[in-house]
Amino acid sequence: LSIRRQRQMCIRDRLAREQGLSSIRVQKSGCLDFCENGISCVVYPEGTWYQLSKDMDIASIIQHLKDGTVSTVNLMKLDSE
Repeated sequence: LSIRRQRQMCIRDRLAREQGLSSIRVQKSGCLDFCENGISCVVYPEGTWYQLSKDMDIASIIQHLKDGTVSTVNLMKLDSE
């Protein structure tokens, strides 16, 4: 891994730990096949999809990671549903 990539991973890990999230993994990916909805993230194992924007409520997604509460504000509407 490059030094830059190692730093990015350390920052993400540190930020997760600061939020009390010691057992999560943040993984960069390519297209997740819902590009028409903009930038996205998916929380596994339940497979909850979020549409990300600069105005998003990141605290609600962190809350989901902490206790499983789904953020309906940022929830992505998938065509398959």
